This record gives sequence, C-alpha cells and structure tokens, in this order.
Amino acid sequence: MEITQDVCLYADMLQCKRAGGTVLYETEDALLLQGRVSKILYSAASSLEAGKRIIEHLPVHFDILVAHDKYTEPWLNTMRNLTCELECVHCVYTKTAPPEIQLPDGFTIQRLDTAHMQTIISLYRHSMESLANESYIGECLKDGMYGAFHGDELCGFIGVHDQESIGLLEVHPNWRRKGLAVALEQVMIAKQLERGRLPYGEIVSDNTASLQLQRKAGMVTNEKLTYWYFP
Repeated sequence: MEITQDVCLYADMLQCKRAGGTVLYETEDALLLQGRVSKILYSAASSLEAGKRIIEHLPVHFDILVAHDKYTEPWLNTMRNLTCELECVHCVYTKTAPPEIQLPDGFTIQRLDTAHMQTIISLYRHSMESLANESYIGECLKDGMYGAFHGDELCGFIGVHDQESIGLLEVHPNWRRKGLAVALEQVMIAKQLERGRLPYGEIVSDNTASLQLQRKAGMVTNEKLTYWYFP
C-alpha cells in the first residue's frame, strides 16, 4: 500500500520502514508494520475488506496497535474484542533544513547522560509514570536525550521514544513560559534530521496546547487521527 502521499498521517509508518521495521502484511490496499525497537504495530487500510485481512494477519500477542483509519475497527471489535482507547494526531517537520533554535538568553543545551537519570525520572513521572523508570529512560539516553540548562541546573529535557517519535518533553515548573519547550523541540528536530530520521511527534487529539507548541517549533499537522488499541 502506498503511504507516501500523506506524510503527516503516515509519519510513524514511514519512519518505521526507514528504520528497518518489519512488514508483516502488505497488499495494494493494506499494510501492517511492526516497529524494530518498540514492537508497536501500525496498520493502514483503504476498505473494510482490507481492514479485515489486516486483523487476520495480526500476531497473537502484541502490546499496541496504531490504526490509521477506521476500517479495522469493526473487526478489532468482533475478532479481538478490542476498542480504541486513545486518539492522536501527528506533527511532522517537513523541511530538509533544520529549524533555527530559539534558545532564550542565559541557557545552554547539553546532551544528557546517566548522571541525570534520577532528575529525569522525577520530573517525567508526573506526565508518564509507566515510562519513568531506569530501563526505559536508560535506552532513551543511549539514543540521545538533550537538556536545557541554566548554569548547572537542568531545567527541561527532550528525547525520542524507541528511536521513533519525538517526546519525553518536560520543563520544570520553575522554568516554564520562557520558550524552553519550543527550543528543546527544535533541538530534537535537528538531531532527528542528522540521524536520517523523519522528525515527528504523536499528540493526544485534544491537547491543543501541545499542538500549538509543535507549530511554533516548525512542525505541521493535518490533524487526521490515529487510533490506538491496547490488548
């Protein structure tokens, strides 16, 4: 199935293929991929019949399926007893040149390492407790996390989920509303481009503040939905 015609909607699938993800099933009207690191499943279909065939080719066990249309929904309901639990939109950086980083005066950007582990976990726990652990954050640090510093103080940070989507963006409450979140987003966009990745992020559909932030950083979105299933 051709997915390059809508870079925004299919950003995760395009990056999955670019990064060596596995094609589990593909025809002219259906595509099922699995992330190389995350093991997340990604599906796209152009008809109900194609959606049914995708569900017939799902692994017995998986943790997350991200569908890019609703053609799989009735079959997920009846054949797997699954319902959509989360709707997201993609924000994508589509230019070839990196954005100009708008870092406020008095701050520096540094790559983070394990010395910053506990600070990261402590702050990120408030947003995503299930991922705020040494195992997950350790892998993100290996891939490359970056922080905004004021002197020696870590004020905020950003990373990449499973070598795929930009995320883990946090700014300490004491340092918010200074432009650090936009600057960190721009730093990671540039790093993703350097590594030959498609810079994109997944935003919960009703998180308007995050969508505005992504646009300020130079991202674009068509606000088409992806549908998340958790067995």
